[in-house]
Amino acid sequence: MIAGPIALLLLPLLVAGVVLLLSRWRTPTAVLSTATALALGVAALALPVDRPVKVWGGLQIVLGAPVSFLGRELVLEETDRLACAALFFTSAIIFFLAWRSYSRSLLFPVGWGLLSLSVGVLLVKPFVYAALFIEIAVALSVFALQSEEGPVTRGGMRYLTFSTMALPGILVTHWLLERYEATPDETWLLSTSAVLLAISFALLLGVFPFHSWIPALFGDSSPVAGAFVLTVFGNVIWFALLEFLEAYSWLSAHPSLSSLTLNAGLVLVLLGGTLAPAQRRLSPLVGYGTLVENGAMLIALGLRSEVGMVSLLLAMLTRPLGLGLMALGLDGIRAHSGGKDDGEGLRGVGWRAPWSTTAFVLGGLSVAGLPLGAGFAWRWSLYRALADTDPGTMVLLLLAAAGVMGGLWRGMASLLERPRLPEARSVFPPATREGKLFALSVLIALLLCVVVSIYPQLLSPWVTRMVDACALFR
Repeated sequence: MIAGPIALLLLPLLVAGVVLLLSRWRTPTAVLSTATALALGVAALALPVDRPVKVWGGLQIVLGAPVSFLGRELVLEETDRLACAALFFTSAIIFFLAWRSYSRSLLFPVGWGLLSLSVGVLLVKPFVYAALFIEIAVALSVFALQSEEGPVTRGGMRYLTFSTMALPGILVTHWLLERYEATPDETWLLSTSAVLLAISFALLLGVFPFHSWIPALFGDSSPVAGAFVLTVFGNVIWFALLEFLEAYSWLSAHPSLSSLTLNAGLVLVLLGGTLAPAQRRLSPLVGYGTLVENGAMLIALGLRSEVGMVSLLLAMLTRPLGLGLMALGLDGIRAHSGGKDDGEGLRGVGWRAPWSTTAFVLGGLSVAGLPLGAGFAWRWSLYRALADTDPGTMVLLLLAAAGVMGGLWRGMASLLERPRLPEARSVFPPATREGKLFALSVLIALLLCVVVSIYPQLLSPWVTRMVDACALFR
C-alpha cells in the first residue's frame, strides 16, 4: 500500500527525471508533461481520501494516509487535496503553452521539481517546515527562469533575494507563537508575530514596497517560465497564507487584518494601474498587470467574507490562462523582433507575428479583468461585492484595469504600425512567420479563456468545494 502524500511527492520527481532525458525533443516533453499533470489533477480530485483504491495490478493507494518523514508529518486534508489538484491543472496549462514557446529553458524538468516541492509546502505539518520547501523551490525556479540563450536573469535573482529575506520572519513567527502558548499573558508576542508574518508574505507575494522583482521577472527571463512561477508557485504561497490564517484563528480574527490587506491591495492596484500605461516595453507591462491582479486578490481577501473567498479562489484557478497567454505572446513577439520589446523594435511586428500579438492582447484583457478574458469571471464577482460595501475601491479597480488597457493600446500601436519596408507598400501584410502548431496552441488557449469568461459556472463546483473545506472567515 502506498500513502497518498508519498505518491504526490515522488511522482513529480519521477516525471522530472523522464522529461529531463527527453528535453531535446520539445513535443514529447510537452505532451508527457501536460498529460501527466492533467491525470494527477483528476486523480487528486476523484480518488477518495479515506479508503484504499487499486491503481495498478494489486497496488493500492490511500490518498489521505498520514506519513511520518524525518520526524515530520505529511498530512493530506480535503483543502490540501483540492489545492494540489489546482496546482496540477494550472501546471498543465503552462506546460501546454510552453510547447510552442520560442525561448529555451529548463521549465519542464524544473517545473516538475517545483511541483513536488509545492506539494510538500501544502502537506508538511507544522507550517514552519514549509518555509524550507519554499526557499528550496525559489532557488530551483531560477534555473527555469534562465533562458539558454540569454544573460543571467536579474529578475530571477531579485526574486530569490526577496524570498530569502522572507524566510527568517516565518521561522521567528513560529517560535514566537510556540512561546505564546507557554506564556499566554505576554500578548506582545501576538502583535510581533502578526507584523513579522505580514512582512514575510509581503516579500513572497511582491507587495509594495517589495514588488520590484515582479516587473523585472519578464525583462530578461523566459516569459512562460515567469508565468509558471507567478501562477503555479504563486498559488502555493496564497494557499500557504490561507492555511496559516486558518490554523491561527486569532490572526484571521485580528481587527487590523481586513484594513491591512485592503490597503496593501489598493496600493498595488494604484501602482500597477498608474505605471502600466507609461511603459515603453512590453515585459514590464506584464509585471505591472500582475501587480494589479495581485492587488485585486488582496482586496478580495480583505473582504473577510465568503464572496471574497470565492473571488480569490476563482482568481487562482483562472489567472494561468491570462498571464500564460501574455507570456507566450511576449515570447513570440521577441522572437520576431530580434529580442526587442520596446517601441522601435516592435514597429510592424504584429504583421509578422499576428498570433503572438493576439495572444498578448487577449491575455492582457484577462489580466485586466475585462470581458472575453478568464479573469473577468472573478473580477466581476469582486466588483459586485464592492459595489455594496466600498464603491470607491471598485472605481479604483476599474481605473487600474483601464490603465493596463492603456499600456496594451500603446503596445498595439507599435505592433500594428506598417513596417517601413518595400513589401509594406502592398495592401496585403507580409506573410506570417509563425507555424501552424503555434497558431493551434494559441487558438486552443484563447477558446478556453473565452469559455471560462462566459461560463464561469463550470468552475463553481470546484470553488464551492474549496470554500466549504476552508473554515476561514465563517
